[in-house]
Amino acid sequence: MNKILKILSILVIGFVMFSCSTPTNDPETPAPNPEVQTYSITFITENPAQQPIADLLNSLPDYKNLKEGTEVELPTVIYVNLETEQLTLELTESSTNKNELYYEGNITSVVIGNEDIEIKCWLGECWIVVKK
Repeated sequence: MNKILKILSILVIGFVMFSCSTPTNDPETPAPNPEVQTYSITFITENPAQQPIADLLNSLPDYKNLKEGTEVELPTVIYVNLETEQLTLELTESSTNKNELYYEGNITSVVIGNEDIEIKCWLGECWIVVKK
């Protein structure tokens, strides 16, 4: 009876040790991928009247979740429908005016570093009528 108990206890200990072993020593198990860090561009303006322009740019997914080293082109023209005050970056049938969009430092693109970026933006002084 003692021999049977000893054999059973050895088997139980072996099973427990095998069950508790971690598979990290397995060379076929791939290492988990580290999470990729992403960054964003935030547009700000000092003129409260031009805040809708910054809001439009900040709502676009083109300036969110960017990887380090990515070069991002910034829009240089914005279209406006003066009747509805709708802003777009593309010319539409309802666009009535076109205006130049400027950035601090006269930049037209940025390369993403290892931090979020804030860019000051504003509209030019002159409206160009695109249709009546």
